[in-house]
Amino acid sequence: MIKLVAIDIDGTLLTSDHRLTQNVCEAIELAKNSGVTIVLCTGIPLVGITPYLEKLGLLDSTTIAITQNGALVQETQSKKVLNHLTLTADQVKRIYQFSNNQKAQLTFFDESEMYHTALKPSQLVVDDAKLLHTHLTYLDVDKLTPDTLVTKGMFLGDPTEMDTLIQELPALFKDDFYMVRSVPYNFEFLNKQASKGKALQSLAESLQLQVDEVMAIGDAENDRSMLEYAGHAVVMENGTEEMKALATFITKSNDEDGVAHAIHELILKKTGD
Repeated sequence: MIKLVAIDIDGTLLTSDHRLTQNVCEAIELAKNSGVTIVLCTGIPLVGITPYLEKLGLLDSTTIAITQNGALVQETQSKKVLNHLTLTADQVKRIYQFSNNQKAQLTFFDESEMYHTALKPSQLVVDDAKLLHTHLTYLDVDKLTPDTLVTKGMFLGDPTEMDTLIQELPALFKDDFYMVRSVPYNFEFLNKQASKGKALQSLAESLQLQVDEVMAIGDAENDRSMLEYAGHAVVMENGTEEMKALATFITKSNDEDGVAHAIHELILKKTGD
């Protein structure tokens, strides 16, 4: 019996035009009422998903969200940090040094802010901050101190620029960072121990759940680790072929209420709701 469901947001929970449909809201409410724990598991900061948490009724004192691709786990109501895997000041400076030879612009995040490192942020950076409901501030990397808590670094640029960036990554970066590309226009650097899958596993274990009691729903590369961990790996019809190869169930697309379809087929039909 499934007792915990982790749901990605972009390309999964939301439609292509970033809407949360009534059918998805109702299915999640029914799952909650049947005793299933719902956790949003995303690369977006908590402030960016708060409108969705509110609409889904997931802003109570017992609800947890996995954000920043697993680097940050917080209580949704109090915003209390339960786990925060950060980058060191030295790592931030190494990423920044690498960025000097890239056309894509580098940004950083902490618990609540988004920072641009270029004197003038690109329109893509500005638009992304708006999409994430996140305040955008300039960061002078040279003035970082060892006490600064940086959650992740993220490059933003057109897909060609991101392809070039990935090809030019220093070999040592693979050993020092968890790196992931969730959409064609970004590439992220996180603490080596961070991932959606590790965060989900830690949460499931704290709830004393077995793997076959956990379901993960996603569509893209940054969902790989949680899909590989969960006993029930649900991939959206609009997901990548690589993720579909990991699926135990392929649901409808995000524009066809795919999350609701998966919940009805794999949870509610089995509980009689």
